[in-house]
Amino acid sequence: MVVIRLSKKKKNFFFINSIYKKNSVYGKILKRIGFYDSLINYSKNYFVNYKILFFYIKNGAKLSKRVYYFLKK
Repeated sequence: MVVIRLSKKKKNFFFINSIYKKNSVYGKILKRIGFYDSLINYSKNYFVNYKILFFYIKNGAKLSKRVYYFLKK
């Protein structure tokens, strides 16, 4: 099963990745879907490629709780 998770790169910079559920957050990723930078103060401090995101969700990928709440905003 594929899970869409946040992985941390630097102090406050996160990647949104698709990863097999049994792999760790820092393991081999399938596809990088987007990023989130909490240090930038303007409204566009994140990027999500929705085309790839919906492709994985349509094919059975599950969102982690953090990614779900992040995308809900």
